[in-house]
Amino acid sequence: MPVLARFLTRLLTLWLLGAVRRRTATAGGRATPPPWRTPGTGAPPRDPVDAAAGVRARALQLRRTLVETARIAAHALTLAILLSAAAVLTTAGTTATSLGPRWLGVSLLVLAGIALLVALRELRTVWHLRVAQRRRRHAEDLRRIGA
Repeated sequence: MPVLARFLTRLLTLWLLGAVRRRTATAGGRATPPPWRTPGTGAPPRDPVDAAAGVRARALQLRRTLVETARIAAHALTLAILLSAAAVLTTAGTTATSLGPRWLGVSLLVLAGIALLVALRELRTVWHLRVAQRRRRHAEDLRRIGA
């Protein structure tokens, strides 16, 4: 353990010396002061209220995107479950119709048909939600480019 601590201490020291050396190198022919004596450079500070409004807007946009994606994923999962149920019910219905009581096979086939109809409705819902999401993102991109 002491070897590791000494190694990390030396590594940190070398890193700090390298950072100070890079910072104090000449920039455009004149020496740059070390970072602890450098006055504020770069863009002027933003107004905290404007910065908070920007962060809030991005957070709301991220929340909206996550909710929309979760909604589409839930509908897609429902679609997969309904298609699986329709496949299982179809297989059971055809087997029961030919080998067992016909009324059971027919009722299973009717249930498979209902599951398939509901699955088609879910497919339509997933499709429309995805198209709406794509259009909304495209409109936001256009608004961001134009602004």
